[in-house]
Amino acid sequence: MSTIGTTLKEPRVFAHDAIALSGLCRLPNTVSTLALFVTDAGTGYTAATTYATQHNGGEGATVQVTGVVGAGEVNTFVLVDGGQNYQAGDLLTLIGQGSNNNCTVQIVIVTACTPWTLGDPITPMPSNFDTVSYWDEKSSYTYTTTLPGNPGPHQTPGPGASLYVGVDMDITVINEATTEVEYVGVGAGSFLPVSVLSVTAQSAGNLDDILVLF
Repeated sequence: MSTIGTTLKEPRVFAHDAIALSGLCRLPNTVSTLALFVTDAGTGYTAATTYATQHNGGEGATVQVTGVVGAGEVNTFVLVDGGQNYQAGDLLTLIGQGSNNNCTVQIVIVTACTPWTLGDPITPMPSNFDTVSYWDEKSSYTYTTTLPGNPGPHQTPGPGASLYVGVDMDITVINEATTEVEYVGVGAGSFLPVSVLSVTAQSAGNLDDILVLF
């Protein structure tokens, strides 16, 4: 090979970025604080009932109405599920059973990152996949885990990611085939050259000791 071919040849790499498991988000931009109804208290709501919400961007936030007055106008409420991909200032409409169920609340504060935990997808499913040109929902993977507190099912886009392990450990992962497999005796400083969707257990170290390679 010529000198030019040798010096300009691109080195063969299998990753272009790395992040520790502790640096991943389980959910991005979850609601943490809501303001009392902003535009309308609505009518026809029932106390002690949890309502889904409607919003053009974020998804998944639910609100429990704890008090009503008059004709079912919302008086007090609590946040049940913070959902994901919201912004402070967004308005949420509580979805009820009738045409007058139009109570609107405002998001005051969002938490930018809900910390990743064992069993969560390494790459979360994008909520706006229908507006992202490169996203194909058919290529997603759905898996479950043996974790009592986080069994799933979880959904994540493919492909998975390989891992770098910084301390000696046994490590259990969800392979891209959605099977849960334990790799025993992985040495410190090792690369795990398999495509994994999640990590569900490690026998040593912590989430800082495992790097996800993209």
